[in-house]
Amino acid sequence: MGELKSKRDMASSLLRQLEGRLRCPYCQETLVVVGMYKLVCVEAHSFDLSKQGTLYTLTQSGSSQYDKPLFQARRSIIQQKQLYAPMHERLVQELDEGNLLLDAGTGEGSHLNEIKRRFPTILPVGLDISKDGIQQAAKAYQNHVWLVGDLANVPFCNQTVDIILNILSPSNYGEFKRVLTSGGKLIKVVPGTRYLQELRAYTAEASELQYSNAKTIDLFNHHFKNTKLHTLSYQKEVTSEERQWIAEMSPLGWTVQKEARCDYINNGCSFITIDLTILIARA
Repeated sequence: MGELKSKRDMASSLLRQLEGRLRCPYCQETLVVVGMYKLVCVEAHSFDLSKQGTLYTLTQSGSSQYDKPLFQARRSIIQQKQLYAPMHERLVQELDEGNLLLDAGTGEGSHLNEIKRRFPTILPVGLDISKDGIQQAAKAYQNHVWLVGDLANVPFCNQTVDIILNILSPSNYGEFKRVLTSGGKLIKVVPGTRYLQELRAYTAEASELQYSNAKTIDLFNHHFKNTKLHTLSYQKEVTSEERQWIAEMSPLGWTVQKEARCDYINNGCSFITIDLTILIARA
């Protein structure tokens, strides 16, 4: 009980730093902290911090294709293998002290934790529609705010978020524009042509046209002007256990048939390619 209480108290303290910035997902009025563990709006909608320190802000049950094994594999490949460390190092170059950083589509929170570890002065908030993912995030990582919420109804008031981070995840540009402060920054990471190409070779679509992120980049540029684009590409050696994590952590792995999946895990390439495009824009 003591550990659970300390997590709840820690989350309560962090939420107080967000007072005046969070809004009710039902009526869009500002939420205020009442007592230790409750947020309430003027319309009397209330939201309680869970014992794990998470806040549930969905107005209806959310659904996610991501499950617990996928989140566990993601945490292992991000935390233990440090597969995305070069990306994390690049992203922290875009931060300033005291930024409120919203990781939109945080999953189990491992990317956000790596950012926080490298740049501890930010106020990190992870948002995801998956309750399982957010619960795993709260269990693994302290000193963050973890919200179960919808990208189509982000529980922040207008112009209150300094930076939005959107890593290999769907976007809602209308909501992102609404919540970003004037001059606030959106950082979106999308897969490049060669991303996980060693795993992609085992998919049913491997013989089709080469993957392209051109449509994603065009849509980003349609919503934001004067964007910056950076590319990041590298390879890392992987063991069979790490190939299993890779197959489990990516939706790309869902398209690999069972026999081909086993072949990749046991006999696949001894390295993996990470090829990313980082898109940066200001509101």
